[in-house]
Amino acid sequence: MVISNLQIPADQMTLTRSLTLKASDCIHFDAVLWHDAKRSERFSNLSLCAPELPKQSNNFVLTWKSFSISGKTSGQVRSDGPTPPYSKLPSDPAMERWLMNQFGLYYVGSLLTLVGYDPNFTVDDRRFWIRNLKG
Repeated sequence: MVISNLQIPADQMTLTRSLTLKASDCIHFDAVLWHDAKRSERFSNLSLCAPELPKQSNNFVLTWKSFSISGKTSGQVRSDGPTPPYSKLPSDPAMERWLMNQFGLYYVGSLLTLVGYDPNFTVDDRRFWIRNLKG
């Protein structure tokens, strides 16, 4: 699954905000679901809001994001697939700031969990990446 045009609430980008999630805290994005190398489905204008987040620790995201994708990749080129880029998250200061503020850990970890990622099973590391943040 490829997440693209990820929109993050502006107040989640600052360290001054409390980590308490509000019901209105939502991320918005588009997604491409790959069934195989030739067949995909596109979804537009999706959202994930705080009340929908699984109640769990998402610290596994720190380990998950630190490993590059194994096998054939598109290198630094970030596209909608089917070939994944070398790194799972975009090299973007805003993405790093969002993860450092913990909000990114909540949402990325929840997305991974909701699409069936198992942090104890590393063979499926090619199945999910974030293409870009929407400016």
